[in-house]
Order: sequence, then C-alpha cells, then structure tokens
Amino acid sequence: MAPPPSPPHAAALPAWAAENALFRRHRRLRPLLLPAASLRAFAPLLSHCIVSGLARNPFVASRLLVASSRLSLRFSLLLLSHLPASSLSPFSFNSLIRASPPRLALQLFDQMRHRGVTTDRYTLPFLIHACSSGDRPLCESLHGQSLRLGYSSVLFTQTALMNAYFACRFEVAARRVFDGMQAKDVVAWTGMVSGYVDSGMFLRGVEVFQEMRSCEEAVRPNVATVVSVASACAGLGSLEYAKGLHAYVEKVGLEGELIVKNSLIDMYGKCGSIELARGLFGLMPQKDLHSWTAMISGLASHGHGKEAVALFFSMKEAGVLPDSTTFVVVLSACSHAGLVDEGISIFNSMENEYKVTPDIKHYGCMVDLFSRAGLIARGYQFIESMPFEPNLAILGALLSACSINNELDIGELVIKRIESVCSDKGGAGVLLSNIYANQNLWHEVDSLRRKIRDDTICRKPPGQSGFNTSTLNVVSLIIGQIR
Repeated sequence: MAPPPSPPHAAALPAWAAENALFRRHRRLRPLLLPAASLRAFAPLLSHCIVSGLARNPFVASRLLVASSRLSLRFSLLLLSHLPASSLSPFSFNSLIRASPPRLALQLFDQMRHRGVTTDRYTLPFLIHACSSGDRPLCESLHGQSLRLGYSSVLFTQTALMNAYFACRFEVAARRVFDGMQAKDVVAWTGMVSGYVDSGMFLRGVEVFQEMRSCEEAVRPNVATVVSVASACAGLGSLEYAKGLHAYVEKVGLEGELIVKNSLIDMYGKCGSIELARGLFGLMPQKDLHSWTAMISGLASHGHGKEAVALFFSMKEAGVLPDSTTFVVVLSACSHAGLVDEGISIFNSMENEYKVTPDIKHYGCMVDLFSRAGLIARGYQFIESMPFEPNLAILGALLSACSINNELDIGELVIKRIESVCSDKGGAGVLLSNIYANQNLWHEVDSLRRKIRDDTICRKPPGQSGFNTSTLNVVSLIIGQIR
C-alpha cells in the first residue's frame, strides 16, 4: 500500500520547523518558511495570520516582516506600523534595518526605541552597516550610540564600526577601533587588511597581515584574507611580498581554492612576473571566467597583446563566456598591440554574439585603439556614433592623437566637444595650440593661449586677508580681484 501523500511544503521544511509546536498546530503557517513569489501570493497567508490572531505572536510577526521585506520594503514598513508593539521583537526591526537605505534605517532605529522594543547585539551592527555611506559625523554618532547602549566592546559591533570608518576614509579611527578589540577573529583581521587596501594603503595592509601571522591567538586566514593580501601585494608591485604570500598560502593549505589561484595570477601579473602567472594558470585543473580574465589582463599589461587576444579566443573555445570586464581587458590589449581589425571584430561581437551591451569603458578602448593606430578620423566617427556623451578621458585621448599626428581640423572639433563637457579646457587648449604651432599658425597660437590665460584668471578666486581691529571686527581686503 502506497504511503499517504505528504502535505504541501512538508518536504521543504527545515528539521527544526517539523519539531516546532507552533508549526505542528498551525499547518497553514508552513508557507511562511518558504519565499513567496509575489505580494499577491503572500496575501492569503498574511490575511490568515491577521484574522486568526497569529500575527500577535512575536515569532510569526517577525517572519511576516522578513518575508514581506523581500517582496516590497514599502509594504513591509506599512505592515510594521499596523502590528501591535507586543508582537514586535528585535529580530523584526533588525531584519528591516538590514534591508533599508541609511535614512530609513535610522528612522526604524528611532521607531524601535519609541515603541519600546529593546535592542540586541545585532541591532547596531546592522544599523552601522546600513549607514556605511561615507558620512563621518553619522559614523561617529553611531559609535557614540554603541557606547551608550553598552555594545562598544562587542566584536560584531566593533567590526561594523571599523568597516564604517574605512568607508568614510577615517583610517585612524578604524585602527583605533581595531586596537580596542579584546579578541580579534579572522573577520576582523580581514576587514582591517581590506580596509587599508581599499584606501590605497597597501603597505599597511601587508603589515596588518604580518601582525595577524605573529599574534598569540594564532588566527588562521581564510580565502577572503588571502585575496585581500594579494591585492595589497599587487598594489605595491612587490614580487618579494608576492612570493612570500604564495609560499604561505601553500603552507596553510589554501592553494587549492580557485579564488585564491585567481588572485595569485592577478597578483603576479601586477608584480611584474608574467612567467609565474603563466605557470600557475597552466597548472590549474579548473578555470573560471576570473582565471581567464586575470591571465588575459596580465599578458596585456606586459605587452603580450597578441597572446592575450589568442587566449581570449581559447577561452571562447573552452566554453567560457566573457563578461563586460573581460571585454575591457581584451580591447585594451588590442589597443596597445595595434590590433585594429581584431579589436573591431571583438567589439562587434559583444552584442551580436554575447548580448553584452558596451558601456563607456568599451567605447573608450575603441577610441584609444583608433588613436594609437593614427586613425584619427575613424576615432572621431566612432565618438559621433556613441549612444551617450563621451567623457573627458575619451576626448583627451583623441585630442592627444590629433596633436601627435597634426590633425588640425579634427582637433578643433574635439576642442568644441570638450568645451561642451567641461568649461576648463586648459590642458586640451595647450594640445591644440601645439597643433597650430606645428603648422606655423602663430596667430592662432597666440590667440588661443591668450584665451586660456584669460579664462584661468577669470576663474581664479580673489585672495583675501583679514585682521582684527580694536573693536574685534574682521575686515576682509580683496587683493586679487581682476577685471
């Protein structure tokens, strides 16, 4: 005799829910543990919970808020405002704070205290993370809140504060928080390394890693740690540090991780050893998109443009589809190697073959390709065909090529485009004046340089000095006003 059919969703329920008395008594709650497809699909369950009074249960209320926040944060906030305070828990607010933008997260935190819901050890870290937008006064204010609420010595809170200080480029405060941690775990150490790396302080990042290796707690690095340190070594361009990290990775047994191998290939490429990068790449039994892209980038940066393009086509033959970053790398390789036809073919294949929409970086690579090849008119035509306005980097590359190739007519057109993008054309104007000079158009040289000088003077703010009179009034003297 066949066993009776399982009730809906029973097979997908976690083990703890099957043993939970609430879910055993109320089988209609079981969909609450599964993601709803839409608000329309979620509505019957919500209606049942409200009508039956189950929404007053703090656990059910928190699950309703979490489930609805995944569908619509606005709807979830509306639901929160209609739930009784007795049904709300720290988990309810924490989940919404975690999913909210900074201003809304702060409002939820205020509402949480106003409605008498106590904070827990996760509230402030979630709030700090939500507000990590580079606002230093806000970061310091949240730090003060952690002190007042007694969570300033909780590692989870300290790590969140450290990351927030790095986000607002206040590295000294981040280090102060890090040094105040009584016990540092691998997440804290990794956050400190990556914070320095993101701030461009690569040597500090390596030094923190060395501290980690020598600390008494003997914290073992994880994959994220190695990737951050590899980025620091790459930023320094130090082959000595790179080799040291590679040896350490092998010692701790992380060399088999794909993401670690990818970061080592990228590191060696940026530290000047394309041969070591090649060796690692060749020995990899499994390669993903990042492996191929890192190797193509390394070859391109070392002047092996043809090999980089050949590797790009090998990647396609291996069945690995390129993404936007891969195309930037290979187009840059074409540009530096003078592979015009290959670059055009690869650019055209982006949308036609791979459905990757070119952005301004890809167009910039193509303009650079034409400029380096001396195809100035083709480069300008390409700019004219762009679906968006070119930036100063693209226009500057073409104007520089105009200066090298004495392309006066196109140079004047580019200058006009630069003026439409930015009123300050000082450097660009100098390039155009050089073209005039190369063609012995001295009147135009003099006229253009006068205009550049006059524009610069007009934009220069007047200088001011001040002194205290006997009545302590400050008198400003305008001493640099011209025209």
